[in-house]
Amino acid sequence: MTRESKCATVSVLLPTFNRAAFIGAAIESILRQSHRPHEVIVLDDGSTDETRAVCAAYAPEVTYLRADHNQGKSAAVNRGLIQATGEFIWVMDDDDIAPPHALETLLAPLRQRPDAGFSFGQLLKFTEDADGRRAFEPLATPASDTRPLFVRLMEDCFITGQPCTLIRRACFDAIGPVDETVLASVDYNILLQVARRFEGCDVGKVVLWQRQHSGLRGPQQLRYRESQRNKRWQLFDNRLLGDLLPNLALEELIRGPAAGRDLTTSERRRAYFQKAVIAARKDLWDIVFASLARARAVSLDPLDAQDRSILSRMLGSRYGIDVFLGVAQIQRRLCDAAGDDETGVEIRAAVAALLPYHIGQALKDRDPKRAILSAAALCRVLGTLAALQLALDKLSQKLEAHGLLRALAPQRRHSHAGGPFDRN
Repeated sequence: MTRESKCATVSVLLPTFNRAAFIGAAIESILRQSHRPHEVIVLDDGSTDETRAVCAAYAPEVTYLRADHNQGKSAAVNRGLIQATGEFIWVMDDDDIAPPHALETLLAPLRQRPDAGFSFGQLLKFTEDADGRRAFEPLATPASDTRPLFVRLMEDCFITGQPCTLIRRACFDAIGPVDETVLASVDYNILLQVARRFEGCDVGKVVLWQRQHSGLRGPQQLRYRESQRNKRWQLFDNRLLGDLLPNLALEELIRGPAAGRDLTTSERRRAYFQKAVIAARKDLWDIVFASLARARAVSLDPLDAQDRSILSRMLGSRYGIDVFLGVAQIQRRLCDAAGDDETGVEIRAAVAALLPYHIGQALKDRDPKRAILSAAALCRVLGTLAALQLALDKLSQKLEAHGLLRALAPQRRHSHAGGPFDRN
């Protein structure tokens, strides 16, 4: 164990608002960490329930600071950073549980890599019944992706929540105060700002148990229920990326925080493709059209495997896809931006790669309207014949993957030989 690991000091910031029912369990999980935090600071954002009384039971191990009125999580984090003295900052949620070795796990790579600004891990979702019994959902296996972490985060906030990350205090100092006008997607905003400037380390382990419940969320001026949170996230994610994307250098869309040589022509075009994909997944369609046009202006060379892989992610978001399917004008403008020449056909084919999946998913969910919208979009982007060929190819691949084509082959030979299904 190095000298740094022995002396590593962690300040835990715990913003809260009217979570008296859950915050005690969150505090206990922090105090039971195998690596004891240097300090735990509860930042009560003007709660009107029994939060103060619950936190008082943990004094003096826990410092309790209460705001006179509710200002939101961003403001609470800023107040906590003023008080915090640790080398590392761990922002914990007031309704979640930290597994006993979470902090130790998050610290490990940062001890070994002083160049890294933060570490992150995975979460397990759980529910708890009236008797305190917890039921955990299966752990999702993240797909392998070699692109820079910042680029992947812009596409999708797959690091779900601040408790999944441990950030050096120096990183918070570098990005400045958290924007207090951001009332939802607060964790995402912080992650984007930090990941843009600093390298992150994936610990590859579960570092958070995330409670699933139907209680209200958000600051007092923007309270919402669990069923509404995706819409709230969509609204603020759209704002965050709408502000960020126009100000990014092309290098940031291809590489990590460390800059190197100048981009090649293919890399410059790929950066514009990546920008278009991020924008589409955040429902920023004007940026999509402009980025595709600029990509074509850079080069009309055939797409390579990386280009196709990036473009195929454009319609993979829970946000932008609904707008895309529902607005034919967006589909037409996308086709115009992609172009009608050979390169344009390649671009449109790559973008449309997930539409057969959306058709199949809609049929599985017994949602004929969405299936029709998805099929219409596929025909509009590719043309009817190409769309039909793509759909058949996808179906053939799925049948082959399940061994069904081989199973059906003898039946087809039998029917063509005059079997009971032969119409002649």
